[in-house]
Amino acid sequence: MGASATSRFQACRDHAATEEALRTCGVPFTSLRNGFYATSAAHFLGDAARSGRFALPADGPVAWTAHADLAEAAAAVLADEGRFEGPTPPLTGAQALTFDELAAVAGKLTGRTVTRTTLPDDRFREQLVGQGVPAGTADQLLGIFAAARAGEFATVDPTLATLLGRAPTAVGTVLREQLSRA
Repeated sequence: MGASATSRFQACRDHAATEEALRTCGVPFTSLRNGFYATSAAHFLGDAARSGRFALPADGPVAWTAHADLAEAAAAVLADEGRFEGPTPPLTGAQALTFDELAAVAGKLTGRTVTRTTLPDDRFREQLVGQGVPAGTADQLLGIFAAARAGEFATVDPTLATLLGRAPTAVGTVLREQLSRA
């Protein structure tokens, strides 16, 4: 959703470059601006459901979205050719939550306190690299947090709900599913 040449997250810069390439080729196109995937939030929480804690860099609000909702919205866009020309509005969940707020959601789901600790960026990067994550990948992951701090994922837009004809799946629902698999 945050496609921008100036984004702090490399993937968003890549999306912006792709959209620009599509614009310049002169062929009609639609670019789905999907919100940030709620399963990513579950991944970042790691084993917090069991341990009761997780540590991540400072962040900002993110309008988390469910993959299934985005797939359903893509089908709706494909079925209604010409509905969008160029990028869609952001396809987002109904609310934007920080990881502190997700800790509270995880706590309600598990029935135990889940505590979030904020790590300095460099310490988080060192931990990732120490766990075998390539340095470039660690830098990309840090870009997510830098972009969130800058508000790049905070937009809440009604377009996804309109395409679905219902409220988008709440991030808590996705977390419940993911935590039950852990």
